[in-house]
Amino acid sequence: MLGSALTALCEKLGVVCRPYAEADLDITDAEAVDAAAARFAAQDGVLMINAAAYTDVERAEDEEERAFAVNDTGARNVARAAARQGLGFVHVSTDFVFDGTKGAPYTEEDEPHPLNAYGRSKLAGERSVLEVCPTALLARTAWVYGPGGANFPAKILALARVREEIQVVDDEFGSPTASIDLARGILELRRLRATGLFHLTGSGSCSRYEWAREIVSAAGLHTRVLPVGRGFFPANAVRPANSVLSMEKAHRLGVVMPPWQPSLRAFVQEHLSKAA
Repeated sequence: MLGSALTALCEKLGVVCRPYAEADLDITDAEAVDAAAARFAAQDGVLMINAAAYTDVERAEDEEERAFAVNDTGARNVARAAARQGLGFVHVSTDFVFDGTKGAPYTEEDEPHPLNAYGRSKLAGERSVLEVCPTALLARTAWVYGPGGANFPAKILALARVREEIQVVDDEFGSPTASIDLARGILELRRLRATGLFHLTGSGSCSRYEWAREIVSAAGLHTRVLPVGRGFFPANAVRPANSVLSMEKAHRLGVVMPPWQPSLRAFVQEHLSKAA
């Protein structure tokens, strides 16, 4: 989703973009990554963005080795290749590096404590990236959705169109983030020559229940959305209850992400128009 959004945004801005799909480049293959980075070594102003990740939170509990191969080893490979060739580098991480018990938005200075294999693999990737490429820009985000991938709004819309009621947990809180907004935020931070760790999510926060109600409303559907506790749905992975991220650090640079509601409604309308 993020790769597609970055590609579309770069095209709109007139920026040359060379996307690599998984079929084109396996980031767990260090030699292949080095060869890809070497193609751009003689060019000025080249920025490598690692939008690849193992994101299946549930499956990661059973495939932790694979999750670490992509989210840690793969991230290290791309960051190291960029550093070797003198290229700019951006890596994307997640709110799931936190345990969700703080009771207030997490800042970049808060100590991570992941609850599941996915979060552990992403935290390891953060540390690997900064170890081999100290000048990297590392953007933590959350609840990303957009065209080009499986995501919560698309799943809710699919269910709401065939059911009279759906159950959604009301005790998990976060910040929905449109992939196109995240892409803009990343490029803006990079334009400002920001390095190090930043949080980038849609502005504001909600529960998954509130998110689902907004999705159904934006679609003009009349499906009833019923709140349930997290225990209602059996799960392999433990998720943070409240992983809202503070964006004060980005705000101090003048980078302000849009409120999550208008971006969600725009996505829903686009999604429905394509499905029609």
